[in-house]
Formats: sequence, C-alpha cells, structure tokens
Amino acid sequence: MDTRKVMGLALIVPPVIAIVGWFFMGFVVFGGVGPDKPGEFIAELRANSEIVKYVMPLITILFLMAIWGINYIKNSMEGGPGHLLAGFGFFLVVLGSAAQLGEVAFTIATAEGPGSMAGAMHTSSQAMGTVATAITMVGAALIGIGILQQKNFNPLVGGLLTVAGIYCTVMALAAYDSPLMGIGFIAIVVSFVCLGVSLLRNEE
Repeated sequence: MDTRKVMGLALIVPPVIAIVGWFFMGFVVFGGVGPDKPGEFIAELRANSEIVKYVMPLITILFLMAIWGINYIKNSMEGGPGHLLAGFGFFLVVLGSAAQLGEVAFTIATAEGPGSMAGAMHTSSQAMGTVATAITMVGAALIGIGILQQKNFNPLVGGLLTVAGIYCTVMALAAYDSPLMGIGFIAIVVSFVCLGVSLLRNEE
C-alpha cells in the first residue's frame, strides 16, 4: 500500500470513527447531556469516569491521525500558490491540537478527580477547548483557502473546509458549549473524508 493510499485512508476512517464515538458518548453514555448544562454534565462525566478515561484519549488520537493526512496534503502543495497559506494553516492546526490535549486532560480530571475540584477542572477544560478549537479551526479555514487557491482538489471540498473552519471558529468563541458546535465538527469530518476519497481516486 503506497503513501497516498495510506494518507487517504487516514483522512477517511479515523475521523469517521472519532465523530461516531463523540456522538455515542454524548447521546448514549451521557444521555444527551452536554457541557451547556455544566452541573448535569459534570455528574455524567463522574458517573462514567472509566469510559471517559479510555474513550476520550482514543477519540483524540483518531483525530490526530486525520491531521497526519492533512500534513501529507499540505506537503503535496509545496511550490504551488496555495502552499504558503496551507502551511500556516497547518501550523495553527498543530498548535490547536496540542492545546486540545490539555482539554482532554482536564476533562478526565473532572471525571476522576476529587468532587470538590470538578467544577474548576470543567471550567478549565472549557476554557482550554475554546481557545484550542478556535486556533485549530482558523487553521482549517486557511488550509481550505489554500486548496481553493491551488485548485488541487474539487473547489467544493476547499469551500466546505473553509466555511466549516470559519463556522467552528465563530461558534467556539461565541458559545463553545453549544450543541451547534456539532454541526461544524460534522462538516470538518465530511471535508476530511472528501479529501481522503480524492486521494484514493487519484491513486487509481
């Protein structure tokens, strides 16, 4: 299996599993309770601490695998008109993703730490997530614009990634705990899948 095919699959399989796992946690494990209801959400985290401890890091790793695929796309654009913008966008994605590891750590601390500290840990998690997601999604939007400039993929894919990145950035800064964030995350995953499918088709 060559590199292009591996990267294509990395953009398709891991993010799909991750988003399914994310919604499974929200709707099945937590019963539809989200961070927009802090008290109830903290209670659900603590009641399901064992699941949170293992599933949240796994979901994070799966999304990081997709970012690995984005790195391949960014490298393939070298020398083209969209490479500089995509390169800076990827830099922001890496920075934001690193910060999101902190969000996951605080979430696990909320679930497993002393009850007296749960509120503070949750607040820290949300603050970290807001900043990390905003930075990551600005990067995603810039990568989308770079793709539109370079025209190395269908413009609809670049456009979707750009719009999804902008939407998620605005939502993260305005109301990170809103269920509407899910719409943006789905759009990002769809963008990744479309990029992955394009890589596989080009490989053929």
